[in-house]
Amino acid sequence: MRTQTPMGHHTCWDFTLIANPVAGKGKAAVIAEKAYRRLTGQGLKGVIEFTTQPGDANRIAREIVQNGGRWIIACGGDGTVHEIVNAIAEKPDVVLGMLPCGKGNDLAGALGIPKSLASAVDVLLYGVTRQIDLGRIGNRYFDTIVTCGYDSEVNRRVAVEGAPFSGTLSYVYTAITTLFSFESPSARVEGDFGVYDGGILLTATGNTRRYGGGLTILPDAVLDDGLLDVCIIKPVPRRTVLCMMISLFWGGHTSHPAVRIHRTKSLTIHADPPILLFADGEQVCYTPATIQVVERGLTALASPDAR
Repeated sequence: MRTQTPMGHHTCWDFTLIANPVAGKGKAAVIAEKAYRRLTGQGLKGVIEFTTQPGDANRIAREIVQNGGRWIIACGGDGTVHEIVNAIAEKPDVVLGMLPCGKGNDLAGALGIPKSLASAVDVLLYGVTRQIDLGRIGNRYFDTIVTCGYDSEVNRRVAVEGAPFSGTLSYVYTAITTLFSFESPSARVEGDFGVYDGGILLTATGNTRRYGGGLTILPDAVLDDGLLDVCIIKPVPRRTVLCMMISLFWGGHTSHPAVRIHRTKSLTIHADPPILLFADGEQVCYTPATIQVVERGLTALASPDAR
């Protein structure tokens, strides 16, 4: 493991690979080492930094930037990417690369980065640089989708209790088991589109089409259009939720009369009692909350074929 090199030497390296060794059921460490060998085999100089606890990826990324590093590669899931993004947001000369190996990998998917190691490394070597939008809640950035209501409770349970499956199946399994105890809150949601005031099953706001490892909640979202897409779903019977969950795999829920899709530059959410918001699968805050788009807030490597 190449973690002993002093952080102050990052200016000598072409890249720093930050890896969460427990991601992908422990496969991330092996993936990081293989990617490292492939990159250095192409004549690049770099180092691997392994995280040991929550917050490490953010801390390491901040130190890299402070010491002149300009190419950071995230090896892990959405949580690792979220931490790194919060260290490099609105720094256009710092480039994020990704080796997806976590539960969700939603930003990597939006950028067309394959799960195959060889193909993901090809994107690192030969991909295109894109400036994409971010979202922000207070001083916290997010790169995919922020949720509240039913899907936040699902995220909370996945994070706290875990699930017997990985990837999208973990989200679907927990969504089904959560359904029978969840009660829809009332909320006031206000954006450029106007105001919605009433019960919500969920509200999802973001920059990418998918969350939960592949559920298409915002099917028309664009990474760099300067807008956040918003999906508001009113309370519906439990059997309808189950049908909607199936249709989320292709974005078919948008035709249901309980679903509203909007676009906005900012969104405010109020609820009494307060409800919890999750962003990129991470707990961020309770309402009241204001969500804003950060245009071109992140520079990332993408597949040339990504939408």
